[in-house]
Amino acid sequence: MQLQLSATNALNKWLKADLPRLPTEEGTQAGVNKLSSNAATMSWQVHLIENRYRSVEKTLIVCEANSRFTYFIPLNRQFPTSDELAERLKKEWQFAFVEALEVSGLTSRFEIATLLSKLNDIEFTPQWIKNTDLSINGHIADAAQWVTQTLEDRDLDRLSQPLAFEISSYINAQTKSITVNNKKQRFIPIERLLEYVQHITEVTPPSGDMSNVVPFRRK
Repeated sequence: MQLQLSATNALNKWLKADLPRLPTEEGTQAGVNKLSSNAATMSWQVHLIENRYRSVEKTLIVCEANSRFTYFIPLNRQFPTSDELAERLKKEWQFAFVEALEVSGLTSRFEIATLLSKLNDIEFTPQWIKNTDLSINGHIADAAQWVTQTLEDRDLDRLSQPLAFEISSYINAQTKSITVNNKKQRFIPIERLLEYVQHITEVTPPSGDMSNVVPFRRK
């Protein structure tokens, strides 16, 4: 299964990478394609912010395309390669997902363990692109405000991992609103991501053969 990592211009510049863009249809703007997750691809928008003006401490904001589930990774002045960061992202989203599930009380610990076991059978293959889904921008901007305001209020230079989980778990339990085909949809990110994960763990063969898989569709 493909793990599509869509880097904003800010992250691409920080990584000092030359990432490919998605194909662009004639008459449309390059680099602003809409992202979506389905049975074959899990898509994340990945953005980088400074914790303070010109701070060496950064925070990575990672937002899943369908659910708008968002989590944070504190970064320091070290520059990882895009491959190193991809390997970290393969694991980090599951840590944040489990943390949010435990806080939400949506499922039992046994059910969480079962889900993780099934996820472990799926081979996620990271693929970086340079792209900014404009429909996700507002959600990332709100998340960035949570980070910078929390750090300012607590007089901190960077998020600790427990604090990053605390903020993301709160955000992912709040009702979000998006417009799809001129119709508003309201949902809670952790509930929607749980539905998606349950779907891919049921229909994705461990071998990665997607020939008989029906694409995931939003309700």
